[in-house]
Amino acid sequence: MKIWNTLLISLTPFYLFAQNNLGPRLTAMGNNGAAVTDIWSLQANPSAIISIEKPAVSLNYIKHLFSNEVSTQAFVAVVPFKNNFFGASFQRYGFSEYFESKAGFAYAKRFGDKLSIGINGNYHQIRINNYGASNGFSIDVGALYQFNKEFTVGAFVSNPSKQKFSSNQILIEIPTSFNVGASYFASDKVLIATSISKNLSHSIDVSLGIDYKIIELLSLRGGLSAKPFKQYACFGLNYKKLLVDIATTYDANLGYAPQIAIGYAF
Repeated sequence: MKIWNTLLISLTPFYLFAQNNLGPRLTAMGNNGAAVTDIWSLQANPSAIISIEKPAVSLNYIKHLFSNEVSTQAFVAVVPFKNNFFGASFQRYGFSEYFESKAGFAYAKRFGDKLSIGINGNYHQIRINNYGASNGFSIDVGALYQFNKEFTVGAFVSNPSKQKFSSNQILIEIPTSFNVGASYFASDKVLIATSISKNLSHSIDVSLGIDYKIIELLSLRGGLSAKPFKQYACFGLNYKKLLVDIATTYDANLGYAPQIAIGYAF
């Protein structure tokens, strides 16, 4: 079973889970991280962490049901200071015979009331039994422009310099992607977001998502993405300083991938 898991992960693009874990909220909105402000924007557009008003942390766990052994664990933290925002993240994906990890440190700055720019530096590691380990570095750069309280556009690029892992024995690449998106508050309870993404080794992906705050305590989210076609759903609980989000991703080939995140704003 472990040999099959290693082959499955190594021969498919599913390793991207370790590169782009956006947390339950953004994932459930169709992986729309380009123009939606959230603490998990650290893993997408680093300029979109500017909505964090107080120091905050969040822990995330994903169970990949195509294998009982494969899971993802992640942690993010953001500390705001006036118009400056500092973030740190860590995530690990895989199982005992194979795993990927990524640690990142981000900085974002707000320029006036409309524009913010952010950069995130990442350290990557892959370890495969009998093949050893390989390391690599990459950066993510993003910008966010808020036209008004309702309409926001954003764009970010991951690994624009096309950095690779250091070992020639491990051929998995650090993905390079280009992403643009927009979000719109249709009301004080409904947020709609869409984005277009292009990974250099995959087809263009288009996604759409919605976040509906039923009451102050409870939110429902859902989304779709085209390439590959996936469906997403989530509900979130916001109680005082505690946030709990539970989501699932459905892929016709790989089945369901449920996840949960617990966050706290100090």
